[in-house]
This record gives sequence, structure tokens and C-alpha cells, in this order.
Amino acid sequence: MTPYEQTWIDVLDELKNCPEIEVLNEYREIDPEIEDAETSIETVSLVTGMPLGPSFRDCHFRFEYLGSAWQSAEGKEHFIAGEFCMGALETAVLGRRPLELWANMTPEEERLQSELRGIDGTPEWGTGHLAALRVQPGVEEPEIWFDKTGDDYYKLDLDYQGYLDALRVTKGTFGWQYLFTENPLRGGDSTVTRLRTMLELFPKWFPDHDYKPFRRRLDMALKRR
Repeated sequence: MTPYEQTWIDVLDELKNCPEIEVLNEYREIDPEIEDAETSIETVSLVTGMPLGPSFRDCHFRFEYLGSAWQSAEGKEHFIAGEFCMGALETAVLGRRPLELWANMTPEEERLQSELRGIDGTPEWGTGHLAALRVQPGVEEPEIWFDKTGDDYYKLDLDYQGYLDALRVTKGTFGWQYLFTENPLRGGDSTVTRLRTMLELFPKWFPDHDYKPFRRRLDMALKRR
């Protein structure tokens, strides 16, 4: 494991070792065909025409599958659940077909959909939450988009590294991505409840992480309500 890959193993272990959480499934398979950061990112850049910046090398990992599906343990007062499932950037961008998300698309939506490549999904729970990276030649920091069951989609106020950093802190709590959209509360009251529960419980369960930035975003969204 590289030091960065180990930070993700630590996330899986945090979930598994938390007595308040029941892990339903986890994934931690290394893809032996993915090479070192320099080689892998250079390959992605050459094929896509995106001159990816240094941050992509800093957060390079070789996992074919990396993730966890979890929920609060039985009998707990508050229910909370989440999931994430990612793969190496090279596989996500080069090894998969463009996503098919929406019906009755406008020309602009057709173009956007053809450029999206899934980087994080929810196969175990099947909630339809999906994060995707947008492939656009010449772009150094590609956009990250969030889609909910093919109905609502949003550009996130996060780059690729920022998405991974936030995911390690939120552990894939359902709806956390809404905090980084233009209007976080479009996720509905159930999403707000989940986010409030996360921000109440996680600082106690995972005290080594900083939840203040997430709390500020939710507080600002609630004030604009």
C-alpha cells in the first residue's frame, strides 16, 4: 500500500471498528494492472487531452474496488446509513463507457452526459447516488457532478481531490454531496435530517476528523431557506 492508499484502508477500519456502526459490505481490492501515479495519470492525460494537475498524483490509488456499505447498529436511537464504492481514476475514465443517466435530453444534456464518467456509486443500497468526473480536453481540474437516480443532477463545488477528502470524512453518508451544490436543501427534509444526524454523531464517533466545514455549509443553507 502507498501512504495515500493506506488512508482509505484506515477509513474502512474506522467504520468496521466503530461499535455504533454495522458494516454490511466492504471492498478493498487492488487492481494489479494499475501502475504508479506518474504513469497512470500521464496515460489518462494523453488519452483524454486533459493536462491533469499535481493533485491527481497526490490522490492516486490502485483499487479496483474500494468502498463500504454501512448503517447505524441495531437498537440505536438515530438511524444513519451510507455507502461509497470507487475505482482507480484510470479505470473510471478510460475503462468504462459514458454514463446513460437521463431520458428526453436537451442537446446540452446529451453533451454533458457523454462527458461524464462515474467515480463513486452505491451498488449495495441501490439508492441511485452517483458522482462523476467530466472529461473535457484542455481542462486541468475537471468538474465533478452528482446525480440522483437520473432525475436531478448538480455540479459540485469540489474538485476530484476535494471530493475524495470530503468522502473520507463523511464516510459516504447518504446525501452529503448536497452540501456542495448550489442549493443543498433541494435534497429534501430527509437529506437535511441525515446531515444533521451525521454532524451530531460523527464528531463523537470519529473525533480525528474535522466536521466544522460541513456544519458551516449546512448552517448557511438553513439560513437561506
